[in-house]
Amino acid sequence: MKAFQTFYFTWYDFDPKTLKASFFYSFDHEVNFTETIDFTCHGFTPITTRDPEIMNTLLFHLSLAVGVSYYKLYPTENLVIESGSLNEDQQQFWTTFYTQGLGEFFFRNNLSPKWLINFVNGGKESPHKLFSSHSNIPMIAIGWGKDSLLSTELIKKLNIPFYTSTFGKDYYLHKIVGDKIGAPRLLMTRELDPKLFEMNQQWYYNGHVPISGIIAFVLTTAAYLYDYTYIIMSNEKSANEGNTIMDGIEINHQRSKSYQFESDFSQYIKKYLSPDVQYFSLLRGMYELKIAKLFSQYQQYFDIFSSCNNNFKIIESNKTTAHRRCGICPKCAFVYATLRPFLSDEDTQRIFGQELYENSELTTTYKELLGIDGIKPFECVWTNEEVTYAMYLYYEKIIHNSQIPPIMELFKNEILPKLSSNDLLMLEKKLFTLYTEETNIPTEFQAILPV
Repeated sequence: MKAFQTFYFTWYDFDPKTLKASFFYSFDHEVNFTETIDFTCHGFTPITTRDPEIMNTLLFHLSLAVGVSYYKLYPTENLVIESGSLNEDQQQFWTTFYTQGLGEFFFRNNLSPKWLINFVNGGKESPHKLFSSHSNIPMIAIGWGKDSLLSTELIKKLNIPFYTSTFGKDYYLHKIVGDKIGAPRLLMTRELDPKLFEMNQQWYYNGHVPISGIIAFVLTTAAYLYDYTYIIMSNEKSANEGNTIMDGIEINHQRSKSYQFESDFSQYIKKYLSPDVQYFSLLRGMYELKIAKLFSQYQQYFDIFSSCNNNFKIIESNKTTAHRRCGICPKCAFVYATLRPFLSDEDTQRIFGQELYENSELTTTYKELLGIDGIKPFECVWTNEEVTYAMYLYYEKIIHNSQIPPIMELFKNEILPKLSSNDLLMLEKKLFTLYTEETNIPTEFQAILPV
């Protein structure tokens, strides 16, 4: 593995005919990378009177976000921006974006970010022209998980047109979920530079990046091209909680899904991209357990939604929704725990195909989810309190059964004796309350939120 001294943001480009944006990066002007994002969304008509200076402004900032995927190959102290420059306020934003967004990456690779992430202006003036939106259409970012599906069902209560969107690849589940929702879907595709994967094979660094942060800038660029105002995410209150601490920095797998990122990003785009676009999470005021209870009412999604990141290849190869979960990862274990109190045995089998609490091989995972051992898994899983109370709710349903599954025996023996009646009442109130503070939800959307 060759050492590098400097990471460069060299340039970006945009083809107004193909709507493809290209981003160029380099280590020491020796190893170069090009990434392409295609903003062609079939079925949608982009605005025809695009201002090149506005596009340059959007792409300059997007290039900084996209660059994190290449910088992590070999984190250098200096990141030189040859394509533009940042003021002090912008430098602070991007230093935080990289430092905290790569927190898990630094932790897993045993790297300290203390002497890294120094953005250096290369002398070129940055474009700075903001855009205005003219359409009040909301756009909901979707995957195939229950949270974004709940957001779409809440938005439907407004009886107004809305879009959905996906970014990256157009997976089979994206199409199935999008068809079930029934709203027009914007699709932006991404082509990573092949050298990224080649260098990973050569033992350069690899790990988690703030993908939701990258998506936030992609969707803001698309907001100009396709003229929408509201960018709606589906991140919950639980995403604010980190996993651990390293060098005085909170390490949060979900940093770019947290309220702090949402707030920082909202302020940033209003100052430097558009005063009109509003970026917020519709579910921010809810803990995941409340979201799970609400989602359990929408049985039309039981056969298609997935919250597992391990089964893409099976789904893509077979073009089927039959194998949507591996059943062994922390995310499967968590989603099962939060949904199980609200599902019948039949619906549990329909969704998961098995009873995960009967799998004793998940004992270590559930100990981590409950906070008994280790740290919270580096996955999009939520708080120890939510798992605790979700297990309590299910335990109350099966308390008189002649046989209790192994994982519930773990809960019964190691967690339940420590919970007083007052503890349980406090958990119920905390986890099922709708919180209105620390959200950016516009007034016009607040009426659809379930109390």
